[in-house]
Amino acid sequence: MLQILSDLQSAAVAGCSELALQLSPRLREDLKRLVFDQECRMSTADVEALHAELMMVASMPNQNHPAFMTATIILLADRLNYGAGEDDLFWNWSAFRDRFREAPSPVRAALMNGFRRADTLGLVKLDQLPKGTDLRTYDETDLTRLLKIIARSMTEDMRDVVCTLAPQETREVHRKALDNCLKGSCILSEFGGWFPSEVIERVSLDPVHPSYAAATALMILDAIATRDCTGKMALRYEKQADDYILLPTELRIPLLAGLRHLHEMEADWEPYADWPVEQRLDKAIVMPFAKP
Repeated sequence: MLQILSDLQSAAVAGCSELALQLSPRLREDLKRLVFDQECRMSTADVEALHAELMMVASMPNQNHPAFMTATIILLADRLNYGAGEDDLFWNWSAFRDRFREAPSPVRAALMNGFRRADTLGLVKLDQLPKGTDLRTYDETDLTRLLKIIARSMTEDMRDVVCTLAPQETREVHRKALDNCLKGSCILSEFGGWFPSEVIERVSLDPVHPSYAAATALMILDAIATRDCTGKMALRYEKQADDYILLPTELRIPLLAGLRHLHEMEADWEPYADWPVEQRLDKAIVMPFAKP
């Protein structure tokens, strides 16, 4: 939920200036306050001042499509924030879901994931849930290609070091399995449950290991293939988000894109789900929004 709200807020910030030009001049400061200071959560006074014009812009995609998207995003974010707006957005979804798909992929994915979660919570009424590519920022084929490049950057010497984490008598088996995995699909679970998964999982928990990024890429690729059925990447994100963000740009961007893909694939992929609310608000880290 934190990731969904963060993405909606970021999309609203990105589109606020364009939307402001579609509203009455007297409302522009109110809009700025709502988006930047209140994180799109409307008070009763905000509803009285802004709601009608937001609903109007959210019903006119042909006049200004970016503003139409931003107005819809604000209305939806208010629902998810349990703000004062009371419209269930059924008409907007029924009338315009095809027009939502025309937005840049980060904006479209933020809105679609927001609608999916709001429907789950009973905050909006949808006759047809968003699914598949509607929910995804990145093309899966392009994303997995980049992740495989990172995984295969593990040199022969690096592979040797990785396999030293196994007992002496199984190192050769791990090494052969690792070579086969990297030459093949790069999907760990296709090469058995133990070889080379045991050593790769250990390396993926050690941010100072030379093969940390490559091992993490392998873990993400497997999680995408299996829909993270064991929850291993959700757990790693909870514990290692700080480390992911500190990686060099050429590694950080594809790895975080892979983690975002997991979030967008599965409604219940929810790091921090077991944390108390106060701890989540204080320490949970959301993935950066991919600017349109």
